[in-house]
Order: sequence, then structure tokens, then C-alpha cells
Amino acid sequence: MIRPTHPDDTPTLVALADATGMFKPIEIKALQEVLDDYFATNQREGHIAITLEENGEVLGFTYYAPAPMTDGTWQLWWIAVRKGTQGRGYGAQLLHHVEEDLRRRGARVLFIETGSVSHYELTRRFYRKFGYEQHAVLADFYAAGDSMIVFRKSLG
Repeated sequence: MIRPTHPDDTPTLVALADATGMFKPIEIKALQEVLDDYFATNQREGHIAITLEENGEVLGFTYYAPAPMTDGTWQLWWIAVRKGTQGRGYGAQLLHHVEEDLRRRGARVLFIETGSVSHYELTRRFYRKFGYEQHAVLADFYAAGDSMIVFRKSLG
């Protein structure tokens, strides 16, 4: 079941993201801050956090938001699936939910950013599998040798 994220989900989601081994410590800290800000103010500004739960167990989550000063442009900030359950379609289920929700909201396009290092190759393959096009590369964005890869998908 996909449901809205609740404030008491925060520790579980932060731990889930950390346990994947995909995120740097600074990113885990940022996730805690993003979720705190979401419940304090950003939810009222149109940001969305959803949680995937099955039989009472949290399996994944996403966080997405409208891009400021744009018309119908959205950004996927976070998508994570519990380690040990990856590759079973949960990420696809979450991503499809985001896309359908954004279409209902009249969104035009969704952008997703990720890193260029080999550690993120499966992530980049995942986005390509679902029709996202690599749209830009910002060289050495995250660190020397770790560029930002920007993916784009039209939702129209």
C-alpha cells in the first residue's frame, strides 16, 4: 500500500535510506532535515512524501516537489527501497505512483538528479528502464570525478 508519509515514519525512512548503502552520511543528514522541513512547512508548499508499506513493514519511500519558479516542472528528490527487497518491483511501483500523481496534478515534466560514479550505475539504469532520458551532465558537481547526471521525462 502506498500512503502519505507521517511524521513518525521519519526515523524508519532515515534508517532505511542509510541501510541501503547508497547514500553518503551528508545525504542521510540532509534526508532527516528534508523530512523535518516537510512536516514543518514544505508539505503546505506542495512537496509530497509517500511511503510504501506491506504487511506493516515499510519497504520504500519517495519525496518529490514542484521546482520553484516553473510551470509544471517537478523534481524527484528521493526514492529508496529497503535493502534486501530491491529488484522486486517496489521502486517501479513508487516511481509509477509519482508519475501518475503528477499527471493528475497537470505536471509537464519530472527531473531526477543522481551521481556519475559507478556506485550509481544501477540507479541510472533504473531511470533509463522507465523512459527517463539523460538530459544533462554537470561535471564534477558533487566532488572531483562525481558529476551530476540529470534525467528528464515528459509527463504529457
